[in-house]
Amino acid sequence: MKLWMKVSTICICVFLIIVGISSTLLILMSKDNILKVTLDSASTQQHNLQSSFSEMMGYYGKDDMDLVSKSSMVKYCFSRFADSTSVLVSGDQTIFSNISISPEKILNLASSTEQQHYIGKIDGRNILIVGSKTTIANDEYCVYSVRDITSVYNSINKMIWKFAMISFVCIVVGVVLIIFLVRFAMRPLKELGDTARHIAKGEYNKRVKVSAHDEVGSLAEDFNDMAEAVQAHINELNENAQRQILFIGGLTHEFKTPLTSVIGHSETLLYTKMPEDVVLNSLSHIHQQCKRLERLTQKLLRLITLEQQIELKEESVDNLLEFVKDSVEETVRRNDITLKMTCDVDAIPMDFDLMLSLLINLVDNAAKASKAGQKVQIHAYKNVIEVTDQGIGISKEEITRIVEPFYMVDPSRNKLKGGSGLGLALVKRIADAHGAQISIESIVGQGTTVKIIFPVYK
Repeated sequence: MKLWMKVSTICICVFLIIVGISSTLLILMSKDNILKVTLDSASTQQHNLQSSFSEMMGYYGKDDMDLVSKSSMVKYCFSRFADSTSVLVSGDQTIFSNISISPEKILNLASSTEQQHYIGKIDGRNILIVGSKTTIANDEYCVYSVRDITSVYNSINKMIWKFAMISFVCIVVGVVLIIFLVRFAMRPLKELGDTARHIAKGEYNKRVKVSAHDEVGSLAEDFNDMAEAVQAHINELNENAQRQILFIGGLTHEFKTPLTSVIGHSETLLYTKMPEDVVLNSLSHIHQQCKRLERLTQKLLRLITLEQQIELKEESVDNLLEFVKDSVEETVRRNDITLKMTCDVDAIPMDFDLMLSLLINLVDNAAKASKAGQKVQIHAYKNVIEVTDQGIGISKEEITRIVEPFYMVDPSRNKLKGGSGLGLALVKRIADAHGAQISIESIVGQGTTVKIIFPVYK
């Protein structure tokens, strides 16, 4: 059972109990009040009848009257004040009565002179009998007032039915209102549940709208705080995973060019007899490439995974370009393109190995985008190093995305040429570490220029 149903059921049960008890008490109190008013009216009427009869008998009655005259006088005096409900009894003789009921047999006044009453059913009718005993000239008389109060009970029954109908309507309206109000009050909890389900599906940016400052509002605020913490933790995990993937992919990507050179020189040493100086030169080249790979591995680890700052030193740009030329020699030859380099600047603060990796990646991408016989140019001037090709170019919509990890402008072409979509992502990471900006200008079908703009140090 849902929470709103449980709360509604509890509220409805409490409401029914309260309405039931209240209605019952009201009905009982109303019934008692009606009967009390009826009884008081009958008691007053009987008392007045007895008082008036006693006074008139005391005034006209004489002790020396004979029995017949006295009986006539009693009946006359009583009839002056009596009505159809009045009964006068003396001993076993009923002096005055217009009803078929013998009240002296139902309400015995022999033991008391106080006014007494009786309410009960007689012959299927509700009867009220009020009576008292009085003594006149040494004679005892019992004065009764007998009323048929069936109509009063019928009115009470009608009142009970009206109360029942009103209570039923109130209960129906109350139940509907309780269900509506409980569901309305529980709406923030439903929103909370919906948001939790969205977050469970991976939509970590979903939040609960806090519309109240009660316990549910506090719960919503705590839930939002928890969601913020979860999202921050997940973002951190994603960033760590992305850095690790970028490191592994970048490292694999960076191994490609030096390993090609190392394999080429090692195969030459294995299968070709060469002069000693050429052998030493090949061994030196292999050693340099292996050392560079070792340094580059450590630096990429710090740069990508650990995110440590790099140490910048004034390095010769001309020397850097020469290393780029040696490193991409096999790539240029394999793609049958021409590499041209111009340098109009002496030195720039940089990490030599990382900047070498950056330029090799740019040349590698330029070679992949170029056709055989086209030219790739590296130009260094002022605080800028740019790489320009005459290749297929990049559309404006894709320029902003090509630095994202694993994004490839033409996946089919990159797969055929061994691309992974990590080159420019690594370029951006290295440029950011140098505080440099990347500017990409491209025209589809005409070529692309990538500029690395270093900060100007005073």
